[in-house]
Amino acid sequence: MPPKVTDTRPSAESLHAVEAETASAARRIVATYADDLMDGVTLMCMLGVEPEGLIYRHVAAEHEEATAAPKKRTRKKATKKAAKKTTKKTTKKTTKKTTKKTTKKTAKKTTK
Repeated sequence: MPPKVTDTRPSAESLHAVEAETASAARRIVATYADDLMDGVTLMCMLGVEPEGLIYRHVAAEHEEATAAPKKRTRKKATKKAAKKTTKKTTKKTTKKTTKKTTKKTAKKTTK
Protein backbone atom coordinates (compact mmCIF):
# COMPACT_ATOMS: atom_id res chain seq x y z
CA MET A 1 0.00 0.00 0.00
CA PRO A 2 1.43 3.44 -0.92
CA PRO A 3 2.06 5.99 1.83
CA LYS A 4 -0.56 8.60 2.51
CA VAL A 5 0.05 12.14 1.34
CA THR A 6 0.00 13.49 4.89
CA ASP A 7 2.74 11.05 5.85
CA THR A 8 5.22 12.44 3.30
CA ARG A 9 4.60 16.12 3.95
CA PRO A 10 6.49 17.81 6.77
CA SER A 11 4.46 19.02 9.71
CA ALA A 12 3.50 22.68 10.07
CA GLU A 13 5.62 22.97 13.23
CA SER A 14 8.79 21.91 11.44
CA LEU A 15 8.07 24.36 8.60
CA HIS A 16 7.63 27.17 11.09
CA ALA A 17 10.97 26.32 12.72
CA VAL A 18 12.73 26.48 9.34
CA GLU A 19 11.07 29.82 8.54
CA ALA A 20 12.15 31.25 11.89
CA GLU A 21 15.74 30.13 11.34
CA THR A 22 15.77 31.64 7.85
CA ALA A 23 14.30 34.91 9.10
CA SER A 24 16.85 35.20 11.92
CA ALA A 25 19.69 34.52 9.48
CA ALA A 26 18.30 37.16 7.12
CA ARG A 27 18.07 39.65 10.03
CA ARG A 28 21.72 39.05 10.90
CA ILE A 29 22.77 39.65 7.31
CA VAL A 30 20.69 42.83 7.06
CA ALA A 31 22.14 44.09 10.34
CA THR A 32 25.64 43.44 9.03
CA TYR A 33 25.17 45.46 5.85
CA ALA A 34 22.89 48.24 7.18
CA ASP A 35 24.49 51.66 7.66
CA ASP A 36 22.30 52.73 10.58
CA LEU A 37 19.22 51.65 12.51
CA MET A 38 16.73 53.21 10.10
CA ASP A 39 18.40 51.52 7.13
CA GLY A 40 18.30 48.14 8.88
CA VAL A 41 14.65 48.48 9.88
CA THR A 42 13.71 49.54 6.35
CA LEU A 43 15.49 46.57 4.78
CA MET A 44 14.03 44.08 7.25
CA CYS A 45 10.52 45.35 6.61
CA MET A 46 11.03 45.27 2.86
CA LEU A 47 12.23 41.67 3.02
CA GLY A 48 9.46 40.67 5.41
CA VAL A 49 11.80 39.38 8.10
CA GLU A 50 11.20 42.06 10.73
CA PRO A 51 11.08 40.89 14.34
CA GLU A 52 7.69 40.33 15.88
CA GLY A 53 6.25 43.57 17.25
CA LEU A 54 8.31 45.89 15.04
CA ILE A 55 6.12 48.45 13.27
CA TYR A 56 7.88 50.47 10.60
CA ARG A 57 5.53 53.47 10.87
CA HIS A 58 6.38 53.97 14.55
CA VAL A 59 10.12 53.68 13.98
CA ALA A 60 9.96 56.07 11.00
CA ALA A 61 7.97 58.63 13.01
CA GLU A 62 10.46 58.51 15.89
CA HIS A 63 13.37 58.86 13.48
CA GLU A 64 11.73 61.83 11.77
CA GLU A 65 11.13 63.57 15.10
CA ALA A 66 14.72 63.01 16.15
CA THR A 67 16.14 64.39 12.92
CA ALA A 68 13.66 67.27 12.65
CA ALA A 69 14.44 68.72 16.10
CA PRO A 70 17.90 70.18 15.22
CA LYS A 71 16.52 71.84 12.10
CA LYS A 72 13.96 73.79 14.13
CA ARG A 73 16.66 75.14 16.40
CA THR A 74 18.65 76.54 13.49
CA ARG A 75 15.58 78.32 12.17
CA LYS A 76 15.10 80.11 15.46
CA LYS A 77 18.66 81.37 15.37
CA ALA A 78 18.22 82.58 11.82
CA THR A 79 15.06 84.49 12.70
CA LYS A 80 16.74 86.08 15.69
CA LYS A 81 19.61 87.20 13.50
CA ALA A 82 17.23 88.57 10.92
CA ALA A 83 15.30 90.43 13.60
CA LYS A 84 18.51 91.94 14.94
CA LYS A 85 19.49 93.09 11.47
CA THR A 86 16.16 94.76 10.86
CA THR A 87 16.26 96.54 14.21
CA LYS A 88 19.78 97.75 13.49
CA LYS A 89 18.70 99.05 10.10
CA THR A 90 15.68 100.87 11.49
CA THR A 91 17.71 102.44 14.30
CA LYS A 92 20.32 103.60 11.81
CA LYS A 93 17.64 105.13 9.60
CA THR A 94 15.96 106.91 12.49
CA THR A 95 19.25 108.27 13.82
CA LYS A 96 20.18 109.52 10.37
CA LYS A 97 16.81 111.24 10.01
CA THR A 98 17.04 112.88 13.43
CA THR A 99 20.59 114.07 12.82
CA LYS A 100 19.57 115.52 9.45
CA LYS A 101 16.62 117.33 11.04
CA THR A 102 18.74 118.75 13.83
CA THR A 103 21.41 119.90 11.42
CA LYS A 104 18.76 121.59 9.26
CA LYS A 105 17.26 123.32 12.31
CA THR A 106 20.63 124.55 13.48
CA ALA A 107 21.46 125.75 9.99
CA LYS A 108 18.21 127.72 9.83
CA LYS A 109 18.79 129.27 13.24
CA THR A 110 22.30 130.39 12.30
CA THR A 111 21.11 131.97 9.05
CA LYS A 112 18.36 133.98 10.79
